Amino acid sequence: MIGRAEALRYLGVHGEPDERLTALLDECETELLAAARPRFVWRIFDIVRSGSEISLSGCDFSLIGGDIARHLEGCTKAAVTAATLSADADRLLKRLQLSDSAKAVAADALASVLAEQTSEQARQALLNEMTGYSATWCYAAGYGDFPLEQAAQLLTAVDASRKIGVTVTTSNMMTPQKSIVGIVGLSETPLNSRRRSCEDCNLKDACLFRKNGTKCNM
Repeated sequence: MIGRAEALRYLGVHGEPDERLTALLDECETELLAAARPRFVWRIFDIVRSGSEISLSGCDFSLIGGDIARHLEGCTKAAVTAATLSADADRLLKRLQLSDSAKAVAADALASVLAEQTSEQARQALLNEMTGYSATWCYAAGYGDFPLEQAAQLLTAVDASRKIGVTVTTSNMMTPQKSIVGIVGLSETPLNSRRRSCEDCNLKDACLFRKNGTKCNM
């Protein structure tokens, strides 16, 4: 099942949807679940700190930005996670864009939620293996000052192209479109609760949720 409340927030719907919208979402959910092939991959690294720089063991790049450094405070390890709904889901969304604009918008919202759920499944899978560790939420490339340009490096670090078919275009857009790559911090001691904030998001100035007085499920 795809989180309906989250999808409705993406659509800017307040309160309970009417019968027509409910039926539309039901239809789109059925088609999306039939088309999508959710997959994920993750890999755990030791965190290497050198002065103000922070990197992952065995990787030839540093993590850029103060936000990701703060996100990993108190962590000794980090997992790079990548999740996708597959190219089949992309093809469904593109077909709907050409044939039915209402269904396209509804399906896109549902697909965004399903991608987030798949990313969370990756986080839960690594936690099941890392017994005794606490984990942060997944901080994705493109949040805050953690640049989207690092998505390609993170995907390479987990061999995402070969394992789940996720690549990055020259304009730093992931393909398949409904894919997420980010970093989960891991600590052997309890971590202070870190809630995601609108201030972490690069879309905050143009966000329709904020204009409507609500929040997404980022």
